[in-house]
Amino acid sequence: MRIGRRELFAAVSAVGAGLGAAAAAPGFPAILQSRPLRIGALISHRDRQGQDELIQPYDRQMRLGLELAVAELNAAGGILGRQVELLVADDEGSPAPGAAAAMELIRGEGVEALVSGFVMAMPPYMDRTLRREGLDVPVAHAMQTPGTYCGRVAHVGSTTLQAITTLLEHRGPEARERTFQISDWAPSQRTVSNQFYRHVQAGSTGAALVTTPVSGNSPGEYTGLVQWAHDLDAQNFWISIPRPYAVNVVTQADSLGVASDFAWHFLEFSEWQASQLPDGVEAWTSVPFVASEDRPGVRDFVARARRHAGDDLVTHVAFSHHAAVHALARAMEQAGATAAGPVRAALAGLQLETATGTLTLGSDGYTTMPMYVARATRAGLEVAQRFEAASPGAACG
Repeated sequence: MRIGRRELFAAVSAVGAGLGAAAAAPGFPAILQSRPLRIGALISHRDRQGQDELIQPYDRQMRLGLELAVAELNAAGGILGRQVELLVADDEGSPAPGAAAAMELIRGEGVEALVSGFVMAMPPYMDRTLRREGLDVPVAHAMQTPGTYCGRVAHVGSTTLQAITTLLEHRGPEARERTFQISDWAPSQRTVSNQFYRHVQAGSTGAALVTTPVSGNSPGEYTGLVQWAHDLDAQNFWISIPRPYAVNVVTQADSLGVASDFAWHFLEFSEWQASQLPDGVEAWTSVPFVASEDRPGVRDFVARARRHAGDDLVTHVAFSHHAAVHALARAMEQAGATAAGPVRAALAGLQLETATGTLTLGSDGYTTMPMYVARATRAGLEVAQRFEAASPGAACG
């Protein structure tokens, strides 16, 4: 995979490429031990059909969290005394090109750790590819995941089950009545459809029996599904579409004049999506970060992020990517090395203090963390309930 040099946040030295693991070894020359520590990140710019609506503005939020964490680490002396460089490659929003980009970052650019891409299928596909190629660096995933792959990846983002269980606890039994449930991007979202069926729909009465993954949108065309839900007299619309354009489900329902007929539940929703909601319409979501929370740590994080970005928008995407870099850094410091094995051992059981509270990584690679059920309106996200330590509910498969 070709990686444009303009996508790199720092110039890299061809002479030093690929020497990161050796530089951390005991007894290696001190001049090479001071070589910058390169962390690679996969960020989608456009999908394979050339559409950019699939990712905006989450691409900027991913960069914001990554850049802010690197700036903070470097200001504090770096990792193991080495300054950190962030190198970004385009994964094209798809696992195969993402895995190719990861290999190029490791082999060609000498990165010693990775933050994987946007799509749910990226961690397992990339991990299998790196195993096949004999490559091994610590990898963190900072976006939402179904929680069913337990490999060599640390999942710092939330799981779909964390969102489902906290939403159900807050919203109560009425949220399971006459449900219409959709997920996007097979095959990983087929797992989410199964989670919807088992946890939201199963055991409920009078439900509209629909739990379906959808694909082929161009992008975000849901008018037919909304009309179908309306014809079935559904009351609760549950949505797992981990893309910014997921809000189109509501805006298109509003254009049909039926938005107020549903209670909207999103497994992932952001302040940007809230700003796109029609006037007078509300939705519910569960996320690991809400920028409006009146907690000193959150207020401080939002202020730092806004200063860094020169923009007011700060979402859970920025927060989780910031946490991913700090988790890798903390594990490297505890391990005293950047090599994958010692770092993964340090990640298992790692407790990371963040703006929202404590994130605890389990031995299965998933994170127990604070989660927030929030009410979304055009004015933004408002915290309705905080869950101090929501379990990821991961099930290795």
